[in-house]
Amino acid sequence: MKVNVLNLSSQELAKRIISGEAVISIHGFGYVGAAIASAFLKKGCKIVAHDVKNDVVAKLSLGTWKTPDDKKISEVIQKGFDEKKISATIDYKEAVSSSTFHIITVPVLIKRKGKKVQVDLSQMIDACKNIGKYMAKGDALVIETTLPPSTTEEVLKNELEKESGLKAGSDFALIYSPERILVGRALDDIENNYPKVVSGYDKKSLEIGTTLYSIVAGRGVLKMSSLKAAETEKVFEGIYRDVNIALANELSDFCMEEGLNYQEIMNAANSQPYSHLHRPGIGVGGACIPVYPYFVLAKAGRRFNLISTARIVNERRPTQIAIKALKDFISKYNSNKKLNVTILGLSFRGDVSDNRLSPSITLARYFLKKGYNVRVHDPFTYTNTGLPENVHLTNNLQEALKDSNIVILATDHSEYKKFTFEQIKEHCSKTVVIEDPKQILR
Repeated sequence: MKVNVLNLSSQELAKRIISGEAVISIHGFGYVGAAIASAFLKKGCKIVAHDVKNDVVAKLSLGTWKTPDDKKISEVIQKGFDEKKISATIDYKEAVSSSTFHIITVPVLIKRKGKKVQVDLSQMIDACKNIGKYMAKGDALVIETTLPPSTTEEVLKNELEKESGLKAGSDFALIYSPERILVGRALDDIENNYPKVVSGYDKKSLEIGTTLYSIVAGRGVLKMSSLKAAETEKVFEGIYRDVNIALANELSDFCMEEGLNYQEIMNAANSQPYSHLHRPGIGVGGACIPVYPYFVLAKAGRRFNLISTARIVNERRPTQIAIKALKDFISKYNSNKKLNVTILGLSFRGDVSDNRLSPSITLARYFLKKGYNVRVHDPFTYTNTGLPENVHLTNNLQEALKDSNIVILATDHSEYKKFTFEQIKEHCSKTVVIEDPKQILR
């Protein structure tokens, strides 16, 4: 018989979760789902991993699943399978019927139609509908995915209630607790680095969510006044980063035009406690920062000029870097013959294999349209590169640099930080320009 979370004290509920009696199902076993699963597994909890992708479930069931970006998570999950603390399924009914807590981590995407950007909630709505079909009275539904403000209460709650025939608050707990992790250190973020933001549809839901996450959150739980407040908090985190990266990119351009070293000026400015200048780059990638601003813009319109301007600055950035590289080459060698272009780094961030919305892909497409030969180097292996078919991806740095005329350091992988400009040049064509917007090279 399943545990009814609404009838238990916090102390008794925590005991049932840790003992594995109150099973946790996680819907969507990507970066976030795997990190959450590993945090609860370390406390002895029982997990059902659910994903709609056959290959993910097959690898989990066979014990061959691993993430290249976090060895610690891979080890915890493998140990969980060895100890029979975690199982995997592609079937919603099996996952929901065998668990008490249902944590959703499926993505929310954006779709572009010309200049218009729309938020795509389809995967999240589909997950809620399918979980609602099999959810029982006394269960708890938890959403970790970052959402546009008011989505949980105005959209997802209705889908859950319609499919389940149950009412949020009186029949099941409804909790929103946004993930706050960085790929590569996700488990540490949950356990040690940040407090866990938790909100609930009602007082009892908040109490249950607090009990659940207090088990794994070493920095404690930060209770929010409403579901909408928690949704907004997480979106604001991403917008803050996007706006400040845009500022850094523009200030870096100013320094370049004036013959100044941005890094030197940034370090001096940040010695003052109210200055937090970011490092510039080639744009903003990943499934978070480039997406979250549209959660506000889609809801509130373009009247929020700073947010929309930051998006424009960061989305244009890869093309601006490409144009600058081409201009520098023509200025130096008075030629725009068919060039060999090398982009160092496919991932949007150093030392991880996450190429979602990576600016490197935009760079590659730009040069390809110009008719140039494009090669991309990255130390990681990718199942889906996101690159056009005729772009060559390699793990061999010398192969990537051979006869190259334009080299752009796009990702701050540790491997690149070992080199100087001269060492990179040694492997390139005699006519070469190297662009290092992030100031990676020694």
